[in-house]
Amino acid sequence: MDSSFSLDPWRPGPPAVRRSGPPARPAAPSGRAPAVHRAGEMGLEGGHKLRDACWGMLGERTRARLAELAGPTLDWYAAEDSADPGRRPKALVLGQDGLAVAEPRLSTEHRPVYVISAFQFAPGSLRHVRVGHRPGPMDAARTGGPGPGASPAGPPSGGGADLGLTAQARGVLGNLPPRAQELLQAPFTSGSPPLRCDWHYEGFEHHLKVFLFCLAGAHHVTVATGSRIVPAGHSAESAHWDLTCYRAAVRRRIGR
Repeated sequence: MDSSFSLDPWRPGPPAVRRSGPPARPAAPSGRAPAVHRAGEMGLEGGHKLRDACWGMLGERTRARLAELAGPTLDWYAAEDSADPGRRPKALVLGQDGLAVAEPRLSTEHRPVYVISAFQFAPGSLRHVRVGHRPGPMDAARTGGPGPGASPAGPPSGGGADLGLTAQARGVLGNLPPRAQELLQAPFTSGSPPLRCDWHYEGFEHHLKVFLFCLAGAHHVTVATGSRIVPAGHSAESAHWDLTCYRAAVRRRIGR
């Protein structure tokens, strides 16, 4: 655990359209400080089933296996998988015992199946810290912070560590408060890079009711969950965030 972030031990009880992402590309860990990324576009697409409907489309055995591997649920999402010909949903569950993912695939007989993978946590390693972000309507302009239209392409600027994230992933990450960006990336700057990068959000331009961003590697998992509100008189650059950032050490990996 990186004590510089003073993560609190996990405590019982709950903390306080949509887009999903591809895996990270390999990158050598640098030991440098986490990068603070430029914000990219967080578009919302209509005509898609939301997470509750997608969760209901998963088979009972798939849902049960996710619950078994993740343990008591902290947060989750299910979303149509654009890579699946039938747009069957994929799902990710963050629990007290691990992070579990179900992805639609075809068997060798070309039958629809689900492939389940998991990152199970070392006992007692799960930590969380709450991040609240409440800038004024002009704060982004005064500090010169890049808005959501800024290009996230290219390697991180300012000497921050390159974790191998895609430009799209860096763009989504760049919308989060700097504190949340640091918490998510810190474990991967001096150890092995992330093997998975997933995100999902649902809601409206002025209110994302569901938000989840996850990095998972051979030794650590980090997840930020919560919501975003753009108050009246504000823009996306000065949005208000309520997030819980989780971090855990990986004890065992199941699947890829």
